[in-house]
Amino acid sequence: EDYRLISTLRKYTSYLEEALTDKTYQEVRALSREWLPDAVSSKILDIYKERVLGEAQKRLTSDMNIETAFKTVYQYFEEAGFKTHDGSVLPVRLQDLPEPPPPDVLDPVVFEMIPQKLRVELMPAVVYATKTKRIEILFLGGPRIGHSGILIKTDTGGILMDYGLSVANQRIPNWEPELEMVDTVLISHAHLDHVGGLPILYDKFQGKWCSTGMTAAITRLLLEDALNVGTPLPPRKKDRTDLVSRFTKKNIDRVIQNHVKLDIGHSSEVAGGIVVTPIDASHIPGSVAYLVDIEGVRILYTGDFNLDKSVILPGANLPVDPDYVIFDGTYWGREDFDRSRVYHQMDDIVRNHGPIIIPAFAVGRAQEMLMILEEMGVTQSRNVIVAGLAEKVTKMTGYSGHWEGMKKNKVVLEWEDILVSGGGMMNGGLAREHFEQHRDNQNAAVVLCGYLAPRTPGWNLLHGLEHHRCRVEYARLSAHSSASRLQGYARSCTGKKIMVHTPLVKEPRGIHIPAPSERIVIEL
Repeated sequence: EDYRLISTLRKYTSYLEEALTDKTYQEVRALSREWLPDAVSSKILDIYKERVLGEAQKRLTSDMNIETAFKTVYQYFEEAGFKTHDGSVLPVRLQDLPEPPPPDVLDPVVFEMIPQKLRVELMPAVVYATKTKRIEILFLGGPRIGHSGILIKTDTGGILMDYGLSVANQRIPNWEPELEMVDTVLISHAHLDHVGGLPILYDKFQGKWCSTGMTAAITRLLLEDALNVGTPLPPRKKDRTDLVSRFTKKNIDRVIQNHVKLDIGHSSEVAGGIVVTPIDASHIPGSVAYLVDIEGVRILYTGDFNLDKSVILPGANLPVDPDYVIFDGTYWGREDFDRSRVYHQMDDIVRNHGPIIIPAFAVGRAQEMLMILEEMGVTQSRNVIVAGLAEKVTKMTGYSGHWEGMKKNKVVLEWEDILVSGGGMMNGGLAREHFEQHRDNQNAAVVLCGYLAPRTPGWNLLHGLEHHRCRVEYARLSAHSSASRLQGYARSCTGKKIMVHTPLVKEPRGIHIPAPSERIVIEL
């Protein structure tokens, strides 16, 4: 019987409502979690949400206050099985009822803490929020590197922190029903594995997303560039049951229109009872960590962060006393970086090779490589060119030096040319194009300088799996914290330590690495 139900839900999506008459949402979710496309799961949630809200409305009376109405609806949700599993009732959003009860008067202090551009959309969530008794942290993506997404759920709503798209395989964070009940999205920084899923989310999401102004500006460039280079790839592009197909120009426009700027060091209420403070993360320009306060429980989400000083950023200084620290563990237990070695590498390459091609991530790494060349005096002795998206981001972030943009009639690189261009994994673009021209040129050199996902063209080139006679070097730089600084920071943290964005599987002593879709429950 259960098999027939799942088969029906997959094949006959036009008849979902008729097929779902005899089971609770919890039962259907348990049966279908591993079997249904996320788009179908989203439709099923909509059907049950409309049902339970309509039935819950019948239990309310006109004289009920917010607290009583919340308890009444919560009790009905429990009875009706509108939950993900035992003990985890879905958020009670009184504002979604057909006829919500009269709201309480909002405290002027709370009103002033809500960013001005967020007030209209957020006001219902704030005035109908009750003091939460349970917090759940859901790890939708990000235990491994590639597609970050962490959701913090309260009794009446929640926030989503980052929503990424993997540049290696176009995966997005796991779908869970709470994803469609958050009030606000917080973005830590503008890399696709943290922000690339926003157009997919905004196919349905009606709220706002928040970040620094710099992150918003770079995000627009990144999303439009990703669309231009073919995201999403076929056949997923045409498959409407695949949420990735919703990465469209229309939804990118919706993302751009719904941004709210947050300032570093300034605390804001971004959901009912949820106050956040952005802290400089020194990962890339505009990057922040978020200190989240819910009823006195303090949760730090670092996003990607860098405790080490670089040529473009000063290094992060994050608090160590939050109750929960969710931190980026990219380089845990690995060899420390030696930036001085990179300077020696570049000096040798510049003296002996030309042209030099430097594929670099357009945000962060391209600017760091340009500033290293500037600091070394190379930009005044050689013709350093920055091109493509890397050039746009460099101008936007305010870095300047003795380099120039790529001229339109520049089709062949000469010996004196050094090209810094986006496409750090060499999947395409100008760096790839000019490598093809010079792969058999023994005088030429390619300097790879960022993360290379396995089996990408850059990884293949570095590991000798692609024919070349030019020199190939790997300049080991990172915008993440070095292992020794990272481990020192973790030791100094006094609360519960949770490591995400890491290739590790075995947990270091005293540190938890969550499984995908795992929930950490905090009872208040």
